[in-house]
Amino acid sequence: MLLVSIVGDFHSSIFPLYNELKEKIHHHIVVDDDAFNERRKHKQIVKSLQNFNEKYNLDITTETFTIDEDSLPSIEKLIKRIEELSPNLKDVYINITDGLANIGMALAGKLLPKGVKFLSYDMYENSYNVTTQENIKTFHVQKSLSIEDHFLLKGMKIQKQNKEFAHRYQPQILELFNTYADEMKWLNKDITNKTDRHKDQYQKALQLVQNMGLDIKKDAPMITGGLFEYYVYLLIKDLNFDDIEIGVVAEQPFYDKEITIKNEFDILLMKNNHLHIIECKFRDLHTQDRNKLVYKYISLIDLIDDDSKMMIVTNEETYRQNIFDENNKGLSDYRRGFLNRVYLRGSIIKSKELFLNEVQTLFL
Repeated sequence: MLLVSIVGDFHSSIFPLYNELKEKIHHHIVVDDDAFNERRKHKQIVKSLQNFNEKYNLDITTETFTIDEDSLPSIEKLIKRIEELSPNLKDVYINITDGLANIGMALAGKLLPKGVKFLSYDMYENSYNVTTQENIKTFHVQKSLSIEDHFLLKGMKIQKQNKEFAHRYQPQILELFNTYADEMKWLNKDITNKTDRHKDQYQKALQLVQNMGLDIKKDAPMITGGLFEYYVYLLIKDLNFDDIEIGVVAEQPFYDKEITIKNEFDILLMKNNHLHIIECKFRDLHTQDRNKLVYKYISLIDLIDDDSKMMIVTNEETYRQNIFDENNKGLSDYRRGFLNRVYLRGSIIKSKELFLNEVQTLFL
């Protein structure tokens, strides 16, 4: 198979189909426009595809072809190159998902009668159409990219936390948050003035923490942050996601320099080639903290995926605010997040069923 991918604004539209068809492809042409400000992005795509091929030992020749999208002679040069590489045009597939309409129209007008097939990917349905001169057939994408490969194809390396700790201590972690969530706030504080009942609860929570090999002073960040991430992960790990990673650090390259920008994500969820985020904050958020978080993740969400969604879970008493209540003027951060696919939620501990239903509705 000769695959031709026309690259536009949403570069990740080519990756699910490339992964789906990778065993059949022998030659891949990545077509881009000659606009100067797009060249760096397209160069990164080719480099990422080559890294992906190397990882999976794929014998695929990758080349780039630059055209002027407003020039028919330029598009005809691409057609000539396609015919040189594949005399049997029935083995040619052109992915026009993200290309400009005039490019697709020009190619289809000249190549459909010769047996070339045209592909278009629907990222919302995770399906694709194969269009020939005779018909249009729809296929569901069978292969989901792993989270690591998703970042690889976007030109980023990741580091991820080992999930083995969560599996090993699953009963302790679940009991700690389900039963002693309030007591966890006291683990590094003086409890002299607490009632005997509260002291007893505190000791039980402390014992659970120590049974996991943790020290309340040395491992304080892990106890207040990392364990909550593990808790959320344990609640959702069996919900039929294609891949889940926790404690992910993604290194974003800075132009062509040996510089990377590191971004951290608590939980990443992959389903049907869509990557989503859950951020875990086991504390009440002040307005200023909420404001910073919302703006931070609005700026990062498209870095993750073109159609990514995100949920931020905290320890605030109210699980879900009524953002459509016109009389409540203090919900601007919740509303701003909602409009940008960032959903702010309170404590999930007493609202587990509601939380799990929302996870399935939003991310599955």
